[in-house]
Amino acid sequence: MSASTDSSVADVSAKLQERAAQLMELAKKAGAAEAEVYGYGGTSLSAKVEKGDLGQVQADEGTSLGLRVMIDGRLGFASTNQMRPEALEAVATDAVAIAKLSPPDEANRLPDPSVVEDEQRMRHHLDDRVAAIDVAEVVERAQTLGQTVIGHDARVSVDQASFSAVTGASVIVNSRGVAQSDEDAALTMSVMALAVDGEETGGFDYRGAVVRSGAEVEAELQRIAREVATACVGNLGATTAKTYKGPVAFAPSAFASSFLGPLLGSISAIAVQRGRSALAEKIGERIAPGLTLIDDPSDPRMAGARAFDREGLPARRTAIIEEGVLKTFLHNSYSAAVGGTVSTGHAQGGPRGVPGLGCHAMRLDAVGPDALDDEAALLKALGTGLYIQRFSGSVDAASGDFSGTAKSARWVENGEVARSVNEVMLSGNAFELLNGSTRLSKATERVGGSSQIPWALVDGVSVTAG
Repeated sequence: MSASTDSSVADVSAKLQERAAQLMELAKKAGAAEAEVYGYGGTSLSAKVEKGDLGQVQADEGTSLGLRVMIDGRLGFASTNQMRPEALEAVATDAVAIAKLSPPDEANRLPDPSVVEDEQRMRHHLDDRVAAIDVAEVVERAQTLGQTVIGHDARVSVDQASFSAVTGASVIVNSRGVAQSDEDAALTMSVMALAVDGEETGGFDYRGAVVRSGAEVEAELQRIAREVATACVGNLGATTAKTYKGPVAFAPSAFASSFLGPLLGSISAIAVQRGRSALAEKIGERIAPGLTLIDDPSDPRMAGARAFDREGLPARRTAIIEEGVLKTFLHNSYSAAVGGTVSTGHAQGGPRGVPGLGCHAMRLDAVGPDALDDEAALLKALGTGLYIQRFSGSVDAASGDFSGTAKSARWVENGEVARSVNEVMLSGNAFELLNGSTRLSKATERVGGSSQIPWALVDGVSVTAG
């Protein structure tokens, strides 16, 4: 990385650490028994091209600090984006006042410090080509993305192409000795489009990507432009599908949207403790044969990669489901205190609220003899039936029930895509289907920047044609 880029991000981190230390002292003076400060500061540049015209171009720079205090198990929280001494003093006073009015909860505890692997910090992956990008290049990239999509086929109309760059630093300290900081920079791009052929208009399709490496930008831009153009043109000439209950092929994005929400919601220890998890009491049981689910925040290619969580604890590789067997639930410090265990380093959130709970960088892998090589092999295994690339609908994280619309759907015959089909309704229960006949591909695709997901062939899905 360049010296100037390194210096600017490091300067933000140094100032954050200074302000966090000041706020900690003010919290103690205001009467806090324990205190935690989480701070984030950085710069965000973004540009949108809408229907061929440059739309919103935005540059934001700012810093926020969130203060969590505890007094005899009573929790108080306040935040600010003002760094003036009087603003910090007001935050400390407010947080303590809120704590004194809150009900006590013995699970309100701050974590003790734990060793964080330095080589996992994102500052070691900070690319100066990403961190030093300016607004002119952000605008150019957004325009290029839209033009590249259209370049694949003149029938494609780009509704919106977006490109953004975020560079920032995060700091967390608490009164028990936790003290962590890091710097990061990433680029996000997305495009939404449809195809128009004469009087026919096909369905929308969407693609997006997140990268930390400047060397990956062009390849990812070309990939999502090609994929969205191919999908949009493929949506033309749609015919009616067939109503049936049986196997359905899911592209990675569609599988993530319909199946992984319930799965991820139910591995939260808080959901288990509050009676909202279908997987309670299932540790050690086989719940999803044929798959392994890992949270791997050590992989810098993933948007959720990090060295520590929202509470400053190590964010480590965690096997959640291993060869179909549920191994663990995810914990932050609160749920760990309730459950009489330790945090798994999965506190989530920012400076505007108290820590939540969730995965950082999820990877789903096929295991076992039924694993298929890739998308083509999966369609051959399907034989005849529906293949969906996107899913839009309702998913009940507690029960696992899902229902919604298959988008960019294709009808497959003899293992090959035969035609595009109009939107059809899908329904099923994610937990029952994952524990039934579900086959995954060894090939995976990055979804949403923070998940690596395979193609899936799921038997027992209800398909209702319009």
